[in-house]
Amino acid sequence: MEEAMSLANGILGFLAYKEMTGYDLTKAFDSSVRFFWHAQKAQVYQTLDKLEKQGFVTHERVVQDTRPNKKLYTITDDGRTAFLAWLAEGSGDIDFKSSLLMKLFFSGNLPIERVIEHLEQFSADCEAFVEDMQQIPQAIEKYSRSAPAADPLFWGLTADFGARYMRMCIEWAQDSIKKLEASQ
Repeated sequence: MEEAMSLANGILGFLAYKEMTGYDLTKAFDSSVRFFWHAQKAQVYQTLDKLEKQGFVTHERVVQDTRPNKKLYTITDDGRTAFLAWLAEGSGDIDFKSSLLMKLFFSGNLPIERVIEHLEQFSADCEAFVEDMQQIPQAIEKYSRSAPAADPLFWGLTADFGARYMRMCIEWAQDSIKKLEASQ
């Protein structure tokens, strides 16, 4: 349930900046918070429907001549109140779930070579993610033009966390590979 609530509040947060389509919201998630909160297009649209039923967002149908019509979503006063209440709660959240770690925990059932392959792939994926994160400062610069002054600071703090976390994951994977190789 917390996962759905965080997605809903992420959507409300983006809509607190400006009205957006579902497509715009998906792009916003992908270009800014993807490294800590992935949102698939279908999830965004499903959540928008739920938020509308709750009275937290409304939409206006925009008729277009050369493209399909679109829905432009706006946060309501109730939605803004709910979003700010969620934001004011603080986190207290140190839950951590990882299918990689769950699999690694039980990997005594696999040949070590296979486990090493998994960790090498994980490390490579993290390196690719760090490379993708190189685009974040440009995204912050672009979106900061239309955002309140303090927001880019907070966006940068989350990006810094993501970069540090990915570097830690790479270091951990490389250390784990060395330990596994030494155990053979």
